[in-house]
Order: sequence, then structure tokens, then C-alpha cells
Amino acid sequence: MNESKLKLTIGGLLHDTGKILYRGNDGGNHSISGYNFLKNETNLNDNVILEQVLYHHGRPLRNADISDLSFAYITYIADNISAGMDRRENDDAANFDFDRNMPLQSIFNILNGNRQKYVYKPGTLDNNTGVNYPTDEPVVFSESFYERIKDNIKDSILGIESKDEYINSLLEVLEANLSFIPSSTSTKELADISLYDHIKLTAAIGCCIYDYLEEKEIKNYKQFLYEDSQNFYHEKAFMIYSLDISGIQDFIYTITSKKALKNLRSRSFYLEIMLEHLIDEILDQVGLSRANVIYTGGGHAYLILPNTNKVRENIAQFENSINNWFLETFNIALYIAGGYSICNANDLKNNPSGSYKAVFSEISRSLSKRKLQRYNADDVIKLNTDNIPHGERECEVCKRSDMLSQENKCKICEALEIFSASIIDEKKDFFTIIEGKHDENALPLPINKLLIADSRQSLTMRMKNDSNYVRSYGKNDMYTGFHFTTKLWVGDYNNGNTFEDLAKASGGIERLGVLRADVDNLGQAFVSGFEGKESGDKYVTLSRTATFSRKLSMFFKLHMNDILEDGIYYLKKDYKKGRRNATIVYSGGDDVFIVGSWDDIIGFAIDLHNSLKEYSQNTLSISAGIGIYHSTYPISAMAL
Repeated sequence: MNESKLKLTIGGLLHDTGKILYRGNDGGNHSISGYNFLKNETNLNDNVILEQVLYHHGRPLRNADISDLSFAYITYIADNISAGMDRRENDDAANFDFDRNMPLQSIFNILNGNRQKYVYKPGTLDNNTGVNYPTDEPVVFSESFYERIKDNIKDSILGIESKDEYINSLLEVLEANLSFIPSSTSTKELADISLYDHIKLTAAIGCCIYDYLEEKEIKNYKQFLYEDSQNFYHEKAFMIYSLDISGIQDFIYTITSKKALKNLRSRSFYLEIMLEHLIDEILDQVGLSRANVIYTGGGHAYLILPNTNKVRENIAQFENSINNWFLETFNIALYIAGGYSICNANDLKNNPSGSYKAVFSEISRSLSKRKLQRYNADDVIKLNTDNIPHGERECEVCKRSDMLSQENKCKICEALEIFSASIIDEKKDFFTIIEGKHDENALPLPINKLLIADSRQSLTMRMKNDSNYVRSYGKNDMYTGFHFTTKLWVGDYNNGNTFEDLAKASGGIERLGVLRADVDNLGQAFVSGFEGKESGDKYVTLSRTATFSRKLSMFFKLHMNDILEDGIYYLKKDYKKGRRNATIVYSGGDDVFIVGSWDDIIGFAIDLHNSLKEYSQNTLSISAGIGIYHSTYPISAMAL
């Protein structure tokens, strides 16, 4: 990402900072308040960024003494597009009534025919606060709460740097503090989009517009985006891109090993990091940040990208190179398919009616076509050519042919087994990507990259001294103190090292319990869930899809740990409640696979049902299957 786009992204993310001050003890115009706060209290003196904060609404822009190429014009229209998807109006509209103390309304209030008016309590988002369930009790956001939020983000802005890696840190802090704050407090509109979701989407849209205008060689932003703004809403400036990894189930579960639990845990986590790595690689190639990620989880991802020739070419090259790497490394076990749909700003807010659905229908058709036509003629010839090196044998874990170790395991399975301990090691807070082709203790990633685990100390040294350092991911911790890591929500609850340990911890007969569950009719909820008898498809927009996706991801990746940590339902009334004897094998997207003591698994199933019911206000249900097995039963059969 070049310096200009970095400043555009930062400006988009900070453009509504004044809303926190306005709802605190300021009470003034939020554009002016935000500008003064950033300039005077955080020492931010970059006019490129500050102009986006001061002039992101139409009336101040009318007489603004700024360049015709000021990024304020980009953030202005990006904010309007994002606000149009949130509320159908924007804060520039006249005669709006605002309630500074209004809480964030739940996205589930209008899902699947629901007509409730639940809200969220004031709070921040981290892995120590538990689940913030929506409530129908009166909730007021006080001035003191907003003052605390202001203080929380002030220090992070003080250390602002124009570097790609800083965006991840800024996104992390903003997500932690703004996830339960409404974007708009207008009493005439729904307030179910958080301030975090709004500013993130504004920054993403702004960067897409910038790249689109650069390719079209537009030299007057003021005329194109401000004076002729209505015409821009019809420009096919955007692309919704979807990435899908095929083969996940077989890769994770088709194993036979005495250390099956370790293998399951590490394989699941490996693929989760694989997906995040692929997302970051393609974002690097097209010069964008993780602000442009709409959703990631369960082997799927959705990104909003600019509709440019460069992006389309990069996507084609990226998918081809990744699939070649998969063939070389895993044969046909894994494959990525990509699909996209070109759209304009009106499509993203479903104008005209049905245009938003058409975008995702096109993506679905594109993905299906790619999956049916995985390999070209050259790939098929290569796959049917006998080029197996002399001495390769079948790995006893994954059954893939490779050069094996003395324990009859391939290098990848050996590395996965070793890596499993790092996933649950409290000292290994970070998972780092480095350049390189070979390392005995590292896992391979596309292309010519390796995955290793780091402690805080080792990561600090690596960042300073290792020229092969690429990026690092932090797990669940919102306040790591590292400005160059990406936080990932990970379902990593673990209370048992082996199947045998979990079975022995059971009450009564020593047996292992296995639970697999997923959300019912989730696809229908995404496509038609926000349609209503009175509102029609008014609220079928990208902002609500993104918010709904993030809420589900948080439930299955973050809150799943809380549900297991504090068990509620037990088969025996006098049983000491607390931590479940269980381990998350996989939890993400909309499904979960957990193993544990058979009685704890049954109890957890009840807790899971009740928690999702409360979390989604009974708009979503979950179907689950439970099996009870001897600890030596083949895991591939358990997972069926």
C-alpha cells in the first residue's frame, strides 16, 4: 500500500472520531470536535488525514479551501455510501433528531421476521468480558463511558505511523472500543450498525474509489465525487470477491494416529491461519488493508475490492499460483476457488430492489463454475504423470506419499504434531509468517512462506533482526502492545491433552463425547433474513451482511471459549460447575466440532443451544449430533 492510500485509510477510520466526543462532554459539531481532538490532543498534524475528518460532510465541503484532489472528497462520498447502507440517510440530512445517550440496537432485531427492540449494554470487546447479550432492559450510554472510550483510543493514535502494519493495530483498537457504540444516534433510523462497522466500511470503500479513479485517470475529485456525486453512484467501481477453500473436511478428519487430538487441533488451526494468510497475501498484492475484509471464517472469505484491471489480473494470477502450490504440496487434497461480482454503490445498498441479491447470486455462480472446472489440461497431464521420487512411502497419519521420518510420518504431519503444543501454550502468543522454503519446525504456507510460533520476546527480536519476517497474528488478545500484528479470534479452549484423558474425566462410564453442530438455514438468513413485511428489502444491504457476519464469527470463535469456560447445565445437580472437560477441534463460521468427556459434551450442547438462542434473540437455531465412543475409536468415523 502506498503512502497516499495509507493516509486515506487512516482518515477513513478516524473520520467519525468526533462522535465519541460529541456524545461525551463536548456536544459540538462532531467533525470540528474530531479535528481539534486529533490535532491538539494526539499531535496528529497530517493535513491529508485531518481534512478527511473536518470535511467529510457536504455542507462544510461546499466552501472548503482545499485542493480539488483532497482525500476529503473521497471520504465524503465513501461515508455517504456507507451511511446509506446503514441508515438510508446520513448525518448531513436536515431536521434529524439525535439522542446522544442512545445504545446500540441489536442486528437480530430485524432478522428472520423478528420485531424486537433489544439493545446492547455499554462495553468494550476483549476476551475477558464475557458475552454481551442483547437485552430488552433500559440501557443508557453515559458521558463518562464515552470519556473512557476516548481515553482508550487516544494513546494508540498518539503512536500513529504511515505504515501498512499500523492499520492492523488501529483496526484492533477501534474494534475493541467501538463495537458496542452506535454509528448513528438518529431517533428516526435504526441504530443497529456499530460505529466500528461503519468506519471500517467507509475506509474500505474509500480505498476502492481511490484505485478506481487512479485507473480512470480522474484528476478532479471535487467535480467527480462532490459536484457530480449522484452520477458516481452508478459507476461500476466495486467488486465483491469471495475466496473458498475446498477439501477442509477431509484434510482435518481423514487421519489415523495415536495422537489424534493433537493432529486435529493443529490441522484445524493450520487451515485457519492458511485462510488468513491467503487474505493478507491478496490484499498485499492489490495494495489494500484488512479494512477491506467483509468476512472470514469456515474456509470462506468475502472482500470488497476496486473494479480495476490490475485487481482482476492479480486475482487470476494469485488463484493460479496458490492452486499450483496446493498441487505440489498436498496433491488434490486442497483447492481454492474465487468468484466475484462487479457492482456500483447503489447495488451495495440494494437500489433498485433486488440488485444486492443479484451481486451475491453472481458470486455463487462464479464459485460453482470454478469448482466444477478445477484443473486445466496441463494440470491433468501433470497429475497423471508418474513422477514420484524413489523412496517415498505412505504417511501413517495422512496417508499421503512422501519421504517419511523414522516414525513413518511425512514432514508436514510431524510439523503439525509439534505445532499443536504451541497452539495451547500460554507463552506462545503469536503466530508468525516468515520467508523461506524449509525449516524442520515450521509449517509450509503459500508461496515460499513458513509458519512458526513466537513468544512476545522472540517476536520482538524477530521484528528487529530477522529480514525474513513478513507478518504476525495475535490470538484473541485485544491489547497486545504490538503495533504490527493482526488479532485473530480463535476458538482455542482446551482442557484435556488426549482422548484418553477426556474419557477418564467422565462421570460414570469412561467414554469420549463428540459434538458437531451448525446453524440451520444460515444461507437463507444471509440472502433474505433482513427482508420484512413492512420494510420489504430496505435493510438488505452490505453493512448488515457485514455486521451479521461479524457477530456470528465472534460467537463461534470468541464466545465459544466463554461458554466452555463457565459451564451451566450439568447432568448431575450436585456437580461442581466450572470448566468443561473438552477441547475445541474446530469452531468458526457457523459450525463447531468439540470433543470431551461424554457428560460434559451433553451439558455443553444444552449451553450452546441456550446461548445462541439468547445471543440471536431466537432468530437462529442450531442442529447438532452427539456421539459417544471409546477413546480408541477412529476419529474419521467419529466425525462422520
